[in-house]
Order: sequence, then structure tokens, then C-alpha cells
Amino acid sequence: MNEVMKNEAKECLDMIASQVKARINRCVEEADKYTKDMNEDYEHFFCWYSEDMYKVQLRLKIYRELQKVVNDDSLCETLGWMNHMVEGFTDDLLCGSVQNHSTNASFNTAHLLDREVKQQVVREFKMMLARINNGGTEK
Repeated sequence: MNEVMKNEAKECLDMIASQVKARINRCVEEADKYTKDMNEDYEHFFCWYSEDMYKVQLRLKIYRELQKVVNDDSLCETLGWMNHMVEGFTDDLLCGSVQNHSTNASFNTAHLLDREVKQQVVREFKMMLARINNGGTEK
């Protein structure tokens, strides 16, 4: 790989790393806010924010996994992982059951929230991938 291509790959990885770090920081800030609310008035938190906290934790898990891949310093591996996740989530959203038919209401709610997070992550990953494919590496 020539020097120009190495620099372009490094710029793309840096852009992805920067966006991933920003998303993780935002999720951590949200989770900290929800934790504070939960500790002050759990009943109020549970009624109004527990679903949001669950979704933040799911997004945080996904972005931390992506951060590990990015930290391995391989643009090819990173793009492959992101595309694999987009394809897997898209297949699940298109072919999977919209509703879960468990007798446990919380489990059914978690299933729906998981689908919402997958939709959001697919949009976010596609935006990052499109930016890379269009040659933009702004951070």
C-alpha cells in the first residue's frame, strides 16, 4: 500500500474513532443523568426514563464493541465489521418478528426497544459509511 493510501486509511480510521468516541461520551452522559435521576426518585425514573436508559445502554454496548475494532487500526476490519452489523441488523429488522410473544411484559418491551436501537444504529453506521465512501473525512 502506498503512502497516500495509508494516509487516507488513517484519516478514515481517525474520523470513525472520533465519531465513535463522541457517541460513547454522549451515551455515558445520558446514562449518568438517568442514574442520577434513578438514585433520587426511582419510581419517577422507572415510569418515565427506564426505557430510555435501556436504549442508551444497548447503544453504549454496540459503540464500545466498534471502538475495540477501530482500536485494532485496520480500516478494512472496521468497515467490514460495520457493514456486517448493518446487514445483520437490517435482516433482523426486515425478517424478524416485530412483536415478541412472551408472557413477560418486560421481555416484550425490551424486544421492541432493541429493534428501535437497531434502527438508530443502522442509520448512524450508514451515515458514517457514506461519508467514507464519498471521500469525506471531516471529524
